[in-house]
Amino acid sequence: MKTFKLWITAAAVSLMASGLAMAQDYQMQPPQHETIEVSDQQLQQFATAQVEITRINQDFTGRLQNVDDPEKAYELQMEANEEMTQAVEDAGLNVESFNEIAMAIQSDPELQQRLGAMLER
Repeated sequence: MKTFKLWITAAAVSLMASGLAMAQDYQMQPPQHETIEVSDQQLQQFATAQVEITRINQDFTGRLQNVDDPEKAYELQMEANEEMTQAVEDAGLNVESFNEIAMAIQSDPELQQRLGAMLER
């Protein structure tokens, strides 16, 4: 179950990161979650992992479009998840803390701005 949780969170955060400007334009209010403190170091680690997860997601999305066999598609999804998990760990986080930061970002406009600034660099 943990493997799919990272896959879903990664996809959601990828979509969220690309839609940050749109959300600001429309003044959308995300659901409220418990606020956690995220240090600059943790946010940088998250940003580093997110860049790699986005790359992995794009690579495997393209590869999955050419697969008709459900078993092969499942294997590719598991391979992508393993690579995403490794990217998170290589950035210095674990999956649980990555997911907690992702949820905090979704509900905290200040964190969204801080992350956006880090991703622009």
